[in-house]
Amino acid sequence: MASQPDVTATVRSATSVAKQNIDQTADFAVSAFDDLQSVGAEFKRAINKSMKNEPYTTLAMAAAAGFVLGALWRA
Repeated sequence: MASQPDVTATVRSATSVAKQNIDQTADFAVSAFDDLQSVGAEFKRAINKSMKNEPYTTLAMAAAAGFVLGALWRA
């Protein structure tokens, strides 16, 4: 049977590793969210530019995307 100090040290070590993993995961999540916001902003700019320069093409692409999503939704 393990002694009390061994168990305490093991629990402290596991807690430390868990905290490090949580911190790393949180940092990764923040970074991924920032990247996603950048991509979203760029996508919005591209859509706005497309709507301004080629409105009918943009409308046709939106209709096609809606059709595909609708077909996938039914499947």
